[in-house]
Amino acid sequence: MRFLSMLVFLLLGTVMVAASSSAIKAPFLWHVNKGKVEFYLFGTMHLADPSLLVLPAKVEKAVERSDAVYTEVSMEPADQLKATRLMLRNDGKTLQSTLPSSLYQRSREYLKSINPSLQIEPFEHMKLWAFSAMLQFLEAQLKHPALPAIDRVIYQNAKTNGKEVGGIETVEEQLAAMEALNDQEQLLMHEATLDYLEQNRDYVKTMQTLYLNGDEKALMEYLTSMMFQEEKYRALEARFMELILYERNRRMTQRIIEKVTGNPEKIYLFAFGTMHFLDRGSVIELLEKRGFNVVRVK
Repeated sequence: MRFLSMLVFLLLGTVMVAASSSAIKAPFLWHVNKGKVEFYLFGTMHLADPSLLVLPAKVEKAVERSDAVYTEVSMEPADQLKATRLMLRNDGKTLQSTLPSSLYQRSREYLKSINPSLQIEPFEHMKLWAFSAMLQFLEAQLKHPALPAIDRVIYQNAKTNGKEVGGIETVEEQLAAMEALNDQEQLLMHEATLDYLEQNRDYVKTMQTLYLNGDEKALMEYLTSMMFQEEKYRALEARFMELILYERNRRMTQRIIEKVTGNPEKIYLFAFGTMHFLDRGSVIELLEKRGFNVVRVK
């Protein structure tokens, strides 16, 4: 169920922590150069958890060397608030009026399986794609409700130290990938999400462990194992992957190149969800095709 793995890297992070040691054993950090241009890529996991919030020394060094830090989208409060607003419906419809009764009941039961006191009513006005995405992180998020994701840690660290910061995409561009799914596709996505979550409660923990270990091959094998298993979902996969990953990778790569070649005197660090840097069609593959030398920092 690859679209589920993509959503793991989609949600926005939120603030900042600093420390000298880290549970991240082998960070997904790459050094990139071409002629006089050099910059860094850092793969993140958009999840609030203490084990993810302490920057490894080599990442701290890369941030310190950098003149500018760019995350997928701006982490400024106004932009984060905009993202939240864009996840809410403005047409008067609710989850109950949108979902078939069976899916609505399954959603209600899944919330209660996380915590018996959780009700579906507070989520009624979320767009369906946003509700589906939220469900995947909800159990983990409830364990550490006040913590930020590592993207925000890096962004705020750079801003505090007077570095240039920003987002490589706008909030609207990032969420447009989900908005492009029609009603039927969103229903299928939600059904597939529930199918997976009801049977695989430990998937976030597994992915987190693989991320902390920094093993590209093991992480990709696990993500591949999460691909669609039922025929009725497979038509959605190619479209979803194009929208949420490949199309955005092409846009990200072009904007990275524009920034680093337009300002060769600056060192940039780009911190995106790790999947943007792995496998075919990745930002790394696209940069290499444009003549950049990309080496993982050991």
